[in-house]
Amino acid sequence: MPKQHYLFSFLAGAVLTLAFAPFEYRIIALISPAIFFHLLYSANSLKQHMGISYLFGVGLFATGASWIFYSMYFFSQAHIVLAIGLTSLFVLLMALFFLPLALLAYYLRQSHRLLTLVLIFPAVWVLAEWLRGWLFTGFPWLYLAHTHIDDFLINVAPIGGGLLVSWLSATLSGLLIAFLLGDKRERVITASATGVLLISVYATQFIQWTSPLDQAFKVTLLQGNIPQQEKWLPENLHPTIERYQEMTNQHLDSDIIIWPETALPSYFHLHLENLIEPLNKLSTDTNTDIILGGFFHNSEGKAGAENSILAISGNSREIYSKQHLVPFSEYIPFLEHLRWLEKWIKLPYDSVKRGQGSTLLTVAGYRAQMSVCYEDAYGNEIIEGLPEAHFLINVSNDGWFTGSIEPFQHMEIARLRAVETGRYLLRSTNIGVSGIVDHKGRIVASAPAYTTTSITGLAQAREGSTFYVRFGNYLAITLIILTLLMTMACSKKPLTSRISK
Repeated sequence: MPKQHYLFSFLAGAVLTLAFAPFEYRIIALISPAIFFHLLYSANSLKQHMGISYLFGVGLFATGASWIFYSMYFFSQAHIVLAIGLTSLFVLLMALFFLPLALLAYYLRQSHRLLTLVLIFPAVWVLAEWLRGWLFTGFPWLYLAHTHIDDFLINVAPIGGGLLVSWLSATLSGLLIAFLLGDKRERVITASATGVLLISVYATQFIQWTSPLDQAFKVTLLQGNIPQQEKWLPENLHPTIERYQEMTNQHLDSDIIIWPETALPSYFHLHLENLIEPLNKLSTDTNTDIILGGFFHNSEGKAGAENSILAISGNSREIYSKQHLVPFSEYIPFLEHLRWLEKWIKLPYDSVKRGQGSTLLTVAGYRAQMSVCYEDAYGNEIIEGLPEAHFLINVSNDGWFTGSIEPFQHMEIARLRAVETGRYLLRSTNIGVSGIVDHKGRIVASAPAYTTTSITGLAQAREGSTFYVRFGNYLAITLIILTLLMTMACSKKPLTSRISK
């Protein structure tokens, strides 16, 4: 195998980032994996298989997750050498998830070309995505499914979630390269299979998984656009509160007003008189429910701050606290043993605590599934509050990644949750991208990032269950495992005999 294949694999991974937001060159999501599959199929030794796979992963995460550097260098005040080093380490670790593809590709290398390109490679690709979504707390970013949020392939998300969308996308890439490399007979087979696949997927858009409940209601999302470097300064606390109060007062004709994550950069209980109680009165007088992000001090549980959402409806208040925390951001494992790093990087005095309890809150008379920040990246966790929830609410602060591509990727991921659940998504963020997303993943209303603005539009409560809400990722994972078992059985030699060599 020519040595330049390693370079081609790295470049194929690097350009795949262009298929995601904000670039959205969607065709690359088909071409890049196809090139990767071709290079992998051309490899001869285990070393070549592993090199091709690993370098593809390095290219993808070095470009697609480069925003991690922004958070550490610009906002955690890490030394540039340390920020580059930790970001590089993260990229190298994430690329390891492509190695199972290399191993299975090597041990099944004597399988028929069509089996390899169309069944084996796509199945293991998605198996790697699934593992990456939960292993070591998970990093469900840069899935192929996210690149299809605006095309008809996304219509299978209510059936098997993002993993099924990714699998079909990877299968189309395999069919493409199999068609280009195949003989006349193989081209007929791949063309026919592609046609059947696309027609079947297209037909799924006519399935109505959920139905509207009552009349549409009016929602306003507040995007305060408080610079991250100014957000936590004590002298900016009251100006920040005043900004959101003024924005709220302009939209009291809405049924729901949502402030973003940590819009109140302080504890709720410290601002009962100057903020919370006045908002209770305002909600009672105007019949407007107000949702705001801040910190909750749980005196009943383990002491410490919880990153929370406070739902104010008339005189009542409900709290949801974030349950899926970000390692090395909201909490640092073995924090007290890492204090020696403070000469290079600013470490927090304490960690944010994990919340407990229900993910459902009552908002405007409906049940809403709540999530904070990147909790909306975990489809299997979002469905825990369904089918009881009538819509989804997410509050985020992507200000940690100001100037990077992360806020746009995050919104793309959040839209997938709306499709999987068949529910509207109401997403309020500090710097953007905020928006109202319908049950098909379409953006009903939004505003540009990095602007101080409010977004008002209509949303619809919905009821019913998608297949994904009922069974989660089990369908996709079961199909993948069955596919791999069948292809192993169809191989010319038993898998065990090749492993023994």
